[in-house]
Amino acid sequence: MISHVGLGFVAAGLLFLLGDGRGLAQVSSNAQLRPAGLPTNAVPATVTAAMGDVGGKFFGKVPDPSRTRHFYIAIEPELWDYAPEGQDPICGLPFPPPLTAQRRTGKLRYVQYTDETFASKIIQPARLGIMGPVLRGVVGDYLAITVLNRASEPLSMHPHGVKYDKDSEGSYYRPKPGRGAAIGSGAKFTYVWHLDEGSGPLPGEPSSKGWLYHSHVTGDGEAGFGLVGFIIVTDPTRARPDGTPNDVDREEGALFMIFDESGLGAAEKEAAEYGLPGKTWTQVQEMTQAGARHAINGYVFGNLPGLEVNEGERVRWYVFGLGSEQDFHTAHWHGLRVIEEGRRRTDNIELLPATMKVADMVADNPGSWLFHCHVADHMNEGMFARVIVHPKDGAGASRAPEHRYFGLRQAQQSLLIKRAEASLDQRPNAAAPCEIRIAGSVTVFDAFSVFTQSVRVRIGQTSVEFKPDRRGIATAPNGSWTVTNAGRFGVVYGGMMEFEVVLTGSAWLAELQKLGLTQANSSAAEQKLSTPVALHVGNAQHTAKAELSCRAR
Repeated sequence: MISHVGLGFVAAGLLFLLGDGRGLAQVSSNAQLRPAGLPTNAVPATVTAAMGDVGGKFFGKVPDPSRTRHFYIAIEPELWDYAPEGQDPICGLPFPPPLTAQRRTGKLRYVQYTDETFASKIIQPARLGIMGPVLRGVVGDYLAITVLNRASEPLSMHPHGVKYDKDSEGSYYRPKPGRGAAIGSGAKFTYVWHLDEGSGPLPGEPSSKGWLYHSHVTGDGEAGFGLVGFIIVTDPTRARPDGTPNDVDREEGALFMIFDESGLGAAEKEAAEYGLPGKTWTQVQEMTQAGARHAINGYVFGNLPGLEVNEGERVRWYVFGLGSEQDFHTAHWHGLRVIEEGRRRTDNIELLPATMKVADMVADNPGSWLFHCHVADHMNEGMFARVIVHPKDGAGASRAPEHRYFGLRQAQQSLLIKRAEASLDQRPNAAAPCEIRIAGSVTVFDAFSVFTQSVRVRIGQTSVEFKPDRRGIATAPNGSWTVTNAGRFGVVYGGMMEFEVVLTGSAWLAELQKLGLTQANSSAAEQKLSTPVALHVGNAQHTAKAELSCRAR
């Protein structure tokens, strides 16, 4: 079994270098980051790093660029925590002893990047949990997915529901597997999938469908490593210009699956079943039970965050089941009702492995509601979460998460600006003409050491470079930089680095004036300035628009 990770993972994390992929292969070979049951060199790679990207075609032709949506996704190792809160915040149940002993375990995940450099990770909605990025389009579109395998074993991406040729099937079996059947370590391959009429909803079905995708080199079990996500296909006659269904105000996704952290491989289980030398059948059953993690989106015992909606919203749920013969689930909402696949009203939906269903809800009952599998044993083992329906207030303000839909290009950002303000003194020869304060978060590789490479902050055409120390602090003649979530050893875990930067001096005032700042005559007057901010972290470039609040001193 994979043991609970302590200082060993800290040491492994120090192998990461900011902004590039170096160190990933080293970390992926660390035993503590290998998913339980992961085979080693089970099949030969069908594409290697030396071959380059030999994909990108659909039945021998490059698809129409005007109808193609491109995604860049890496397969990466990650230390996954099934219960990051360390407790059950809903029912107050104690964790089973095996979970207490092993909350964290090595996983592989699909991680989305902004472009072909695979340097800047896109911020993933927290409510998706362990699932990979949502790939979306309308009927008639093509999806081109460039996959970079940063793990040590051949892996793939196999879709359900969409149309593909043999090379883009993403599944390995004889006699002639396609080129994308097993992407080798360090290799890239671009899958091309067509969202043809058969992948979209029928006229009597809801306006969009959800289809699973997962790795499929040695079998469906690779989804249990963490390599799973979903596709949304919308009927173009019922879609907005951005591809979202026009009869839906918010989307939610839920994967019900028992993850196996026993450390047992398929061959070991098979040997026990037939009484062959090795572990006994009883030992295998005990280990399997102890390693079972009954999860929704990879979280157990109410630790899944972000299932929040607003009163009155039309909410579409994409509900999935995966796993083995134990994965018979019943997704149940307390206090709320759904219409399943446009056919029947219910509050409980049956799921089997590889089940993909759409459920529509009107959030008509404000409150905090239980969402769980109604199989009693599964709920007792932690397969439940919380759905919050925020009540309307007098102004009709939205309190649920800002990003209501999955997979939209405009929401795919790697830099988030949380606060931006400027204090100005525009008098001639002012001693302190400008002070800009920006706080935010930016994506980095997991277990990132804050002192390994420089950071450059740019507004417009003016920039400053910082070289952080082991505390994540740096100063320069015209500014200062602080990492606010660095740990004791200068390492940031979880893939998000929180920061505060202060920029001072006349050069920054001049830049704001170029961007449209007018003369401020009173400290009470505030001007909002839409300001482009770029953050270079090593080789990774992150950009965002900041709404800068400018006030005269």
